[in-house]
Amino acid sequence: MKAKREALVSLFRAMKEEKVDEDIIDLLLLVNSINGVYTTSSCSGRIGIIEEPALGAKPLSRWLVKVHRPIEFDEAMRALENAERGLIFLKSQPPIFHVVAEDIEKAKRLHELGLASGFKYTTFKVVSKRYLVEINATEYLTAPLGRDGKVLVDDEYLRFAVDLGNDMLRRSKGRLPRLEEKFRALREEFGEDELFYELAGEFGVGNL
Repeated sequence: MKAKREALVSLFRAMKEEKVDEDIIDLLLLVNSINGVYTTSSCSGRIGIIEEPALGAKPLSRWLVKVHRPIEFDEAMRALENAERGLIFLKSQPPIFHVVAEDIEKAKRLHELGLASGFKYTTFKVVSKRYLVEINATEYLTAPLGRDGKVLVDDEYLRFAVDLGNDMLRRSKGRLPRLEEKFRALREEFGEDELFYELAGEFGVGNL
């Protein structure tokens, strides 16, 4: 699969540049070692404070702080000091994986796997003749905090939002071991991909 080769090269380069979320590296390597499937953009789950110039203006948004672990209250407070313009939100988002399958049957198995692992927002679609499965969970939180540099909530509300967002992040990340277990079983079913190991060797990616 030419597309898989390109995706693997992109992944391994991103790993070398430390641009891949550390807590899902092993899982991404596992998925990509499976014959007939590969990942594209994926995230291990995150929480942070974002500034959006207007509703829906995602490309122009600016993260004031963004971490892939529970955030500290003091971190959130410090981040808010840098707010300047636009709507301010605290956002908590679950892990999300985009997995491409070489045929519809493999895509169906991936879809079943995501749902069986507790990722209830897992969807299946065809994009540019590719079978794409988005493994996604339900724990999304968006809490408004202010606008144009002015925080419009008190410390009690901010602490409540931070604690709730952290709890949702922990809950969603807690499903990752189950997802990994399902993918290990899938590798037994589909077999291992020689291309993955060939490129992993070229890039010096170990612990496979």
